[in-house]
Parts: sequence; C-alpha cells; structure tokens
Amino acid sequence: MHPPPVPGSAAALHGANAPVILVMGVSGSGKSTVSRQLAHALNLSFLECDDLHSPHNVARMAAGIALTDADRQGWLALIAREIECARLERRGLVVACSALKRAYRDLLRQAAADLCLVHLRGSDDLLRERATQRRGHYMPASLLASQLATLEPPHADEHALCFDVAQSPESIVRTLAQTFAAVANAATHDTSPGPHMHHITKTILFTDSDGRARFRDEPVVLSEGSPQSMLSPLFASGGYQLRHSPVGFRSNFHCTGTPQWVFILQGQMEIGLQGGASRVFGPGAHFYADDVLPDGATFDATLHGHWSRQLGSDPLVTLFVRG
Repeated sequence: MHPPPVPGSAAALHGANAPVILVMGVSGSGKSTVSRQLAHALNLSFLECDDLHSPHNVARMAAGIALTDADRQGWLALIAREIECARLERRGLVVACSALKRAYRDLLRQAAADLCLVHLRGSDDLLRERATQRRGHYMPASLLASQLATLEPPHADEHALCFDVAQSPESIVRTLAQTFAAVANAATHDTSPGPHMHHITKTILFTDSDGRARFRDEPVVLSEGSPQSMLSPLFASGGYQLRHSPVGFRSNFHCTGTPQWVFILQGQMEIGLQGGASRVFGPGAHFYADDVLPDGATFDATLHGHWSRQLGSDPLVTLFVRG
C-alpha cells in the first residue's frame, strides 16, 4: 500500500522546483520500495534502474558474477540520459539505483547538478536477511558481499539524507515526503532555480520493537529563515540541564527517562548498545535520546538500554534539552 500523496506538494514539486531524487543502497536495502512509494506520495515519475541493465549484465549477475566498472558504464549512461530528460522537461523524478561509488554518483550529477541523494543503509545481518528473502529478482543474495565491499557511503559534501532500513519503508517515505514538500514550498520564496536541500542530520537513539536500543538517522529540514541563515521549525522544549562527567566516567546499561536532545559541549561521549555497536559524539555533535523503557516492561540489563562513557583526556560536558 502506497502512502497518500502529501497535501499541497504537487504544485510546488513541479516546474523550476522539480527535484531529481536518487535513492541509493545495496541489494536488500529497499530502495525500489521506498522510491516507488515516494514517487507516489509526491506525484513524481519513478525510474527503476534495474530495468535498464543490458542482457549481458543481467546474465552475469544471475550467475553470481559481480559487475565491473566497465559493465556499469553503459548502464549509468542510460540512467543519466533519463535524468537529463526529466530535467529538460522540468519533471520531477525518483530514481532507484544502487549508485555504490562516488564516481557513479558524480556521473549522474552531470545530468542534474542539484541531484538529491537518499542513502538507505543497515546492518550487514539485516541486509543479508532481506536479500535472502527476496523473490523474483535476477540478482542472487550471494552478491551482497561484493556490493558492500564496493559501497562508498556518501561524503559530507554530497549532503545525503541517510536512513536506517530497520525503519519501515512507510516511515522513511513519510519523513522524506514531508522533507521534500517543505523544501519545495520554501523554494517558492527563493528566486534561484531548483530545490534547496538544507538540513542537519538528527541521530535518534530509540527503543526498537524487540526492546533493544538502536540508532537511526533522520533529516531535519532548515526550511525557515533566509538563504544566508537557515533555521529549522521551532521545536517545543521542556527545560534543560548541564552535566559534567570526569575523565574515566562510564555508566551501566540504562534507559532514557525522558526523551531529550543531547549536545556535546566539551570532550567526547561514546554510546554503546547491547549488540556491541557504538557511536562517538564529539564537541558540537548531538543526538536525540528516546530509548525509553517499553510500556509495561521491567528493566532487563541484558536486553534494554544503552551505556555511555567519557573518552579522551578532557572531561565530558553535555547539555540535555528535554522535549
């Protein structure tokens, strides 16, 4: 089932503000599903790049042989041509394409310099599980390892919107649709052509459906202010606290009592999860802590929560903003 179209987005996303959105990721990331649903939600055209592979490429992949750069050259040229046509026709387009390397994405940007990039990423285990369960596709799950080895995640200057595919496609599409609608509506007040994807990444520490803490990333669009000083919408808050953690500090596993933003003012903070994964946040970094204990659950230190610790030689100073 497709998410409903976003109210008021159709007019703003056509003409001069029509975006070309490239949804990238390895096999099993759900890029076709997300792209198709996003195109429907925004009333844009949809391009499935798997359909543009030559019979030679399809035969190689079906046989479990990874494609080379030379194999992909003609395929990328066809995709670039489709993007160029959409741009010339002032028509919005959502493209589902693996786009594993920076060089591939740069080639596609020659057809649309303002290409909007969405990267779907996930743990190797989850991607492997999804690739194995997929039916009716010529690419076998055995090629996932070669894709992961080839993948060059978007660089900072590519301004990609990144999503953890542990989220449902519907949740990802909902956030993306609202994001592009807001950007397009803001662009109607700007005289320069094309969409302007100004955003910051909101890293969220949340409690998943299995009770474990996990990370996911979502964009926060800077849709207010001026081109020289972009602002997000105003968020409600419920007070703030400052905390000083000495060198050597480390907590036990715990859940977040109240959802809150965490801003690192000094030092480095590492957040660790039950499965062994962790992320480090340094000065100027931030994340949103929403790892609350599930309703009706009793805290289990082997299942719930996360730990935090100070890293390096400087004490850790953090700002907590509730809301």
